[in-house]
Amino acid sequence: MNRNPAFIGAEEDGDNHSNAGQNRAARIAWFLGPRSSSWNGVSQHSLVMIDALRANGDFIVDTIEIPAEARSFMRYWWQLVLYPIRALRVARTHEIVVLYQEDLSFLIPFVRVAGGRVCIIFHHVQRRGQARNVIEVIKSMYISRLQPLAATADLIFAPSHSTAREISQTLEVKTNRLHVVPNPFDNRYESATTHSQPVVKLKARATLLHRFGIAMGDAFVLLNVGSDETRKNNITLLHALARLARKDVMLIRVGNPINRSNRAECRRIADESNLNVCFIDKIDAEDLRDFYHAASVYVSPSIQEGFGRTVIEAQMAGLPVIASDLPVYRDTMGISFLAVGEPTNPEAWATAINQLASDRLLASRLTEQGRENSRRFSSDVVAAILDSKLRGLIAEGRACIR
Repeated sequence: MNRNPAFIGAEEDGDNHSNAGQNRAARIAWFLGPRSSSWNGVSQHSLVMIDALRANGDFIVDTIEIPAEARSFMRYWWQLVLYPIRALRVARTHEIVVLYQEDLSFLIPFVRVAGGRVCIIFHHVQRRGQARNVIEVIKSMYISRLQPLAATADLIFAPSHSTAREISQTLEVKTNRLHVVPNPFDNRYESATTHSQPVVKLKARATLLHRFGIAMGDAFVLLNVGSDETRKNNITLLHALARLARKDVMLIRVGNPINRSNRAECRRIADESNLNVCFIDKIDAEDLRDFYHAASVYVSPSIQEGFGRTVIEAQMAGLPVIASDLPVYRDTMGISFLAVGEPTNPEAWATAINQLASDRLLASRLTEQGRENSRRFSSDVVAAILDSKLRGLIAEGRACIR
């Protein structure tokens, strides 16, 4: 990604465009999170979108990010002290300020004070009862307190119709300010055709054996990607594999353990049941592509998602998907996945995994349907949706200063 460095000089030469007329390129200041977390789904939503907007030439997008680890004192110094100062400055030099997720809602009043216009991408509505450890509880309380501020943004972008419905039910939001703008995807994980897929899989497995020492052989490999936290419901998946007791099935879990007790419980189940499970934390985009290409099936046992980015990445990579039967997944995947009607029931997961492992025709059909479905979310298609919403807000702002 070609991103500007943190604390980029976004406001420099801010007046150079003031007399360029109504057709001048619009300047957008886009606040991101910690640079070290740029791999996650929330960050990728913004980064792919930014690249697409820059490509069309009608927008000048300046990114502002935190040059610190996600869990560090410096991260919160930047976010809570330096970001508000930055918001005051760029609100005067840019036509729109975009906040990449709801935990930056507290910046909205600062943008307002400076006379700016602000958009926020709202990924998840906080629900009670889904936080288990101290970090999850604190995060949930913090974001819950900020949610009402998000409702004051000029535009709120929800990644799915399901999330938009939750937002409208939870917050007092004007309907003309709430819009669905799905996750955008480039083609980085796109696989070869079905005919050449076995060769691609063998090559990817050989690469991962060399890079990570993971010997997959001819195993039926389940892949799950994302942070390890309570709402991801990974413990249920491990219990399902223990019940399934198939020696030819292997699970690879990729993603940081936000909830370490969750990870410890998953490891305990795997060890006690003698399951073939690999846990991988930080990887880069190239490694992730190989994991997608090496797998047999993608599994998502989540009980809450704002969009569920990884299931679409998996479909682009040519993987059939088994996922919880959630409204958001019905929005984003329709009938192109094998739905588990009881997401917290290990027996339901064991049945679904066994079904797909035993039915090649079903796997092939879901692969083709998934590929077709994923095309709805190409960066060009989604950028056109965002483009129209931003143009409307920019036109409002320019009309006010005539």
